[in-house]
Amino acid sequence: MESLALLIDFGSTYTKVVAVDLRTAAVIGRSQAASTVNTDVREGLMGALVALHEKHALFNERPTDLRALEDKLVLASSSAAGGLRMAVIGLVPGLTVEAANTAALGAGAKVVGSWSFKLGDQAMAEIEGQCPDMVLLTGGTDGGDSATILHNARLLATAKLSVPIVMAGNQAVAREAADVLTHGGKEVRTAANVMPRSGQLAVESAREEIRQVFMERITQAKGLDGITNRVPVILPTPMAVLEGALLGAQGTAEEQGWGDLLVVDVGGATTDIHSIGYGQPSGPQIVERGLAEPFAKRTVEGDLGIRFNAGTLLDRVGVDEFEKEFRAGFPRLDVSRRDLTRYIEQITEETSRVPQEDWQSAADAQLARIAVDLAVERHVGKKERIITYQGEAWAYYGKDLTEARILIGTGGVFIYNSHVSHMLSPGAAGNRRYEVLRPKNPHLFVDSSYLLYAVGLLSQSRPNVAARLFKQNMTPVQMPSSGA
Repeated sequence: MESLALLIDFGSTYTKVVAVDLRTAAVIGRSQAASTVNTDVREGLMGALVALHEKHALFNERPTDLRALEDKLVLASSSAAGGLRMAVIGLVPGLTVEAANTAALGAGAKVVGSWSFKLGDQAMAEIEGQCPDMVLLTGGTDGGDSATILHNARLLATAKLSVPIVMAGNQAVAREAADVLTHGGKEVRTAANVMPRSGQLAVESAREEIRQVFMERITQAKGLDGITNRVPVILPTPMAVLEGALLGAQGTAEEQGWGDLLVVDVGGATTDIHSIGYGQPSGPQIVERGLAEPFAKRTVEGDLGIRFNAGTLLDRVGVDEFEKEFRAGFPRLDVSRRDLTRYIEQITEETSRVPQEDWQSAADAQLARIAVDLAVERHVGKKERIITYQGEAWAYYGKDLTEARILIGTGGVFIYNSHVSHMLSPGAAGNRRYEVLRPKNPHLFVDSSYLLYAVGLLSQSRPNVAARLFKQNMTPVQMPSSGA
């Protein structure tokens, strides 16, 4: 029986390895090496394994090939091919398209576009132009509208696309739509309807089909298909993180979970939010609107990366507000407005640039704070006061996460930037006609060793070990009593 687990993440930039003692749920060591997706992913993996051995002597001798992994539990996640690009087609934007997006994001896909209603030639040209890795075709409740999904299936059947199509719409015509696509030479996967009844989400079946396609496609990265017998890639990286958050919240029969929580993952290109919890509103005079929310939810904000979109983040709040919050948070740092804006221009153009001075780290922290604030606002629900025939009431949209007690930051900026508390503190509320249902006063933690993906990888085969790993490696963040 294995006593050592090697948990690997093949990222687009780095290949990461975490070594865990399965008997004690202790992290023995971790390492990373530059990913080599453009040549052979084994090169980056071996570099990370050698670095791990040099620091912790985990193998009998310096590893030279993958035989060093024998007699160890080895599991991997991957986003090495840049993520699965998916086009979503549904009936109406606020219903089946939204349900389809929920299924896609929860499975770790990257949604490159959403289309609704009956497609035309222009829409199909747009979809083809996005070069998706797969298409999620939905539309109609079970027994409801059938014309739209059949029309779209016929158009897809003649499209210049040679990618898998997951059919997850009206089950009354699912076979007919699948036959149309098959006769057109398309690879078709069928799943349960993402919205069997109006307002009801049922995304797990589609999510599993998307995950299967993801894993089949991701193994086509250079060299990855040749090592899956020794390094089984079982989850897309975003889904591994979501599974890690889910286990941390729920716990196991032996390990108590932490309850409802949010995970914010800030990157150079996107900011991802994961939430665990039903988020049911409570109180008198409540009117719930919109779709029901999934218990485990992921959203991806492609305009909130702190490198590729640094200039966009500055524009969102304005230079005056950015400088005001920066100076309030870091009163001891003497830097001009001109230097601040110039730095943001530089990192937008040179996205691999890292801070060289403390004020630059502080500027990164301010950018991350804006990204977290905006991404959380988009992810959680909202409420606004309305007038009904019975008098005043509160209309709720989405998850009410005001009582969620845990907020976790993960990603490189939380590991390498010392201003974590600033990044996780909410920004100025602004003037809104609605109230954002974000956690009121959560306990703050940081995934300081980037272990959530590893927790997710272990969650199925070693849930108790994974739960202990989660609790032992989320580092509490202390809020400063005064400015940084």
